[in-house]
Amino acid sequence: MSMSTIIKRISLSICILFCSMHMFAQGSIKKADAAFEKKNYATAADLYQKAIENEKDKKIIGYASFQIAECYRIANKYPQAITWYKRAHDVKYKDETKTMYFNYGNMLMMAGDYALAKKMYKTHLTRNSKDQFAKMKIKSCDFADTAKSLENIYDHRNVQELNTSFNEFSPAFCKEKVIFSTSRPTPDGFTYNVTGEGFEDLYETFHNEQSNIWAPPVKLVGINTTYNDGTFSFDPNRNIAYIMQCNGAKGVEKNCNIYTSDYNESTNSWTKPKKFEHFSTAYSSGHPTISPDGNTLYFASNNPAGLGGTDIWVIQRDPQTEKWGKPENLGSPINTPFNEMFPYTFDTKGIYFSSNGHMGFGGLDIYYSEKNDTVFANPVNLKAPFNSSADDFGLLLLADNSGFFTSSRPGGVGGDDLYYFEFKKVEIVAAGRVTDKDTYQPIPNAIVVIQNNSKQTSDTLITDEFGVYSYPFLEKDMDYTFITFKDEFLNPESKWVSTMGITENTYMDSLHGYDLNFTMHKIIAGKEYIIRDIFYDLDKYSLRPESIKELNNIVNILNNNPDICIQINSHTDNRATDEYNITLSHNRAKSVVDYLISQNISDKRLAWQGWGETRPLVPDAQTEEDHQMNRRTSFTIVNVDQLHLGEKAVFHNQLAQRVTQSQGNEEPVEQGIYYRIQISATRSACNAQTFTKIEKQFPGIPTYCTKYPDGFYRYTVGLYRSLDEVEAIKAKIDQLGYNSFIVAYNNGQKISINQALKLTRPIDDTPIEITE
Repeated sequence: MSMSTIIKRISLSICILFCSMHMFAQGSIKKADAAFEKKNYATAADLYQKAIENEKDKKIIGYASFQIAECYRIANKYPQAITWYKRAHDVKYKDETKTMYFNYGNMLMMAGDYALAKKMYKTHLTRNSKDQFAKMKIKSCDFADTAKSLENIYDHRNVQELNTSFNEFSPAFCKEKVIFSTSRPTPDGFTYNVTGEGFEDLYETFHNEQSNIWAPPVKLVGINTTYNDGTFSFDPNRNIAYIMQCNGAKGVEKNCNIYTSDYNESTNSWTKPKKFEHFSTAYSSGHPTISPDGNTLYFASNNPAGLGGTDIWVIQRDPQTEKWGKPENLGSPINTPFNEMFPYTFDTKGIYFSSNGHMGFGGLDIYYSEKNDTVFANPVNLKAPFNSSADDFGLLLLADNSGFFTSSRPGGVGGDDLYYFEFKKVEIVAAGRVTDKDTYQPIPNAIVVIQNNSKQTSDTLITDEFGVYSYPFLEKDMDYTFITFKDEFLNPESKWVSTMGITENTYMDSLHGYDLNFTMHKIIAGKEYIIRDIFYDLDKYSLRPESIKELNNIVNILNNNPDICIQINSHTDNRATDEYNITLSHNRAKSVVDYLISQNISDKRLAWQGWGETRPLVPDAQTEEDHQMNRRTSFTIVNVDQLHLGEKAVFHNQLAQRVTQSQGNEEPVEQGIYYRIQISATRSACNAQTFTKIEKQFPGIPTYCTKYPDGFYRYTVGLYRSLDEVEAIKAKIDQLGYNSFIVAYNNGQKISINQALKLTRPIDDTPIEITE
């Protein structure tokens, strides 16, 4: 066979192989297209990538890269989308839809690359010169570049204890808990083909006041379906939740709709969701938010009667008949031809919502529109930290200028993450631990007193089971003294700390250079307490200067425990005669006592004894280390029997109990129907400072802090017999920065406000006229 024939056959084989690979790629592309059409975007992206693994045709590579980018864009995974848009751009792909450069610009804008995003929008305009939205996006890039450098007045943090590598979003408040939606997978769950993650479910959490973190979230009982359960809003007046559910109970419906579910507080469970009366199979509705009085419901919908994309709609309830009216589109200036969604109302003054149709930072931004009578003002962009280059939505306001929002910004834990925000302030927290000096074990139930030396005020805490205490109420530019005591323990030296000059949040504990830990000696009859770092020159009994620091600690122990009397003990090793060692140790013990007397310690509280080598800790010492252990100075408490430790234990426990209970009076039981205003609920013991602003504004108002069987301490104020009266006071209290709500009672038992109104509403006994 000639060489030319061999070369021809090899060339033919390569050609056949290439054609086979090309046909394989085309077949895989068709499968990927089919998955894309069915909105199985995660599957489609995988198929497209496999189709071009060995592909050389730039047209096919460009098409598949564009489609992969679209899959990631629709799934809100903009970093991945950018990678594939760039690959399509690099091979000069021209998509038939003429949207590639616009979508590429959107993804770049969400990543915060405003310069390159502007370039892509301008490229898009060469093919779509009349696209006003693209022109607005170019202006948004300029706006974002300017606004991102402005100083904001809020701090924020990623709530990492709640977020996962999946999506967590749209928090809402319900009965002292925060409820949010998440796509984290569950053992019994399915995978959602659109995102490749789990279907969304509703979870609840609460704030652990002692640890200052949010508790591990728990899946709600009864309200979740097998498929997507999203945005949640709760009406506390009627104990009803409004939720967004997509795909229907069987997962076959194409649209999302609003459902309702009733809450059973006694079992912390929900009824099976049922369709809200305004339900459609022709278009989607969701993201409900209910007004504080429960009579106004805002929601988002792609109803074709709107301005375009998704719009914000509103529906009113007649408070007399409890019937809902017809939905109305909020119109301009809130809605645009693009997407407005995730409305949120905190009061009657205005509405928060997210949009990509107004001037913004990139993806969805959060806006506020003030309401004047029935007219909404032009929306205001909330800027940083609420808005970023990515999607920002799902706002929740809590008390004291704090709350949550949702964002897919870079640096998060997963896709959409929950962020907590609060008004910038200097938060100074003091924390420490109280332990046994000899065993290193924690000392629970120790009393810690924090004295504000500048204001001449004090506060008191109890250590927890781990001996830990934490005090988050230190003020700027103050001096504080910390004292701790516990029955059967010697009172340690007090600690002093200053907040002078602190201008940023500070956590004062040992890890940050502040020594607020306490070690305490337990009082035990006959126990030898070693005094460390007492030094003498060889064969001398005069104290060396470096011993003074440790001796001053003994002075502090005696000053802090004025009832005790001690004996100073001195010991030597066995490397001299007995007589010599007795004399040396006697003189050394006396030198310690002389120093203590020089520091104004009464000689009546002091005794000394030189033991020589008679009481070694290491008998038959062989090494220098052994001899060092035997050479020691110590003290013993010689009047333990006169300290009345048993009586002190009783007194300490009574005092600890009073500390726990004294910061709030428990609610008394009243007869009949009445109302109180709840302003807070925590798992830590009552703290009187919670009522400070209310007591200043309303002198003499009754305040209560009651511990409930669920472990929460609930803070309530007032006693009111009419709903109108309590609502008027609640409005004034909320103006002070609280996020309060009304609680109704019947003879001391909690009931719903609706039940209270029914029980107090006069019965109409007028005969009904029947006509034939």
